[in-house]
Amino acid sequence: MRETGKNSVAVKVVYFGLVRNAVKKAEETVELPAGSTVRDLVDVLCGRHGAALRDAILTADGTPGSSVMLLLDGTNILRRSGLDTAIVDDGSLHVLLTTTAMSGG
Repeated sequence: MRETGKNSVAVKVVYFGLVRNAVKKAEETVELPAGSTVRDLVDVLCGRHGAALRDAILTADGTPGSSVMLLLDGTNILRRSGLDTAIVDDGSLHVLLTTTAMSGG
């Protein structure tokens, strides 16, 4: 993400795995107001790409699905504040959708 002005940031969003089927592209850039969260970004992305993206990455209660990984600056948002993780300068969001839940073991 790069700062585009005092009041906004531009976030580079990169899509991996099956989520590319929903968005039909590998990456895009989204401009958001300064102080936005990952939830704000996901709302914008779902507005752009419709129900196909929303259904692919979010559960019915609006949380990321078990087969979705959202990495902000290389760290899973679940290790931070989830969708309420603040977006700061010099970052990007990577969206990964797998066919099954990823787990350790």
